[in-house]
Amino acid sequence: DDCMAWSGQRPVTWLLDHVDVDKRWCLVHATHMTPSETARLASSGAVAGLCPTTEANLGDGLFDAVRFLEAGGVFGVGSDSQISISPIEELRWLEYGMRLRTRSRNVLAGEPTRHTGQRLLEGALSGGARACGRPIGAIAVGRRADFVVLADDHPRLYGRRGESLADSLVFSGNESVVREVYVGGRRVISQGRHPMEERIALDFRRALDALNR
Repeated sequence: DDCMAWSGQRPVTWLLDHVDVDKRWCLVHATHMTPSETARLASSGAVAGLCPTTEANLGDGLFDAVRFLEAGGVFGVGSDSQISISPIEELRWLEYGMRLRTRSRNVLAGEPTRHTGQRLLEGALSGGARACGRPIGAIAVGRRADFVVLADDHPRLYGRRGESLADSLVFSGNESVVREVYVGGRRVISQGRHPMEERIALDFRRALDALNR
């Protein structure tokens, strides 16, 4: 309302009309956009930084992911309010929000033969890398060696290969199936645990105890 009173335009419309928004930009949330703004943002190359669990927690609305992706838009996900800090849950809610809106399944799969989980993971990795402005998001020459190793002996992943494995990862629950995490080629999580996990948990508990006194 303040932007309308000041400029006579909606915030995203004003931004796109007056600033050279391109792939260097990341617009966080981007929930309350008109169809025209959604299409224009997609064509600009800017990343939509989406936080579906936060929008759900606040009752703030649904990002029009269908229109945005159909227009070639690029997205990433973030936890924002830290109600949840699971990137997998963010992707699941992104798809489920569109299912509730359209009353159909596999809304964001794109092509009929594609798996929704795979498309969501690939999209978030690519968009997240662009938003960060860093050579990450893929295992490839010239990219930073940031990656996770999944526990293929976990019941959630039994018998899953290729794109169906991504579906299980995104849609079959919240229990972690990450066995190892590498950052810059260095292993920082082993057997699902951080070497300083107990110390971090203890410090966190002490901080909460101090706040609650």
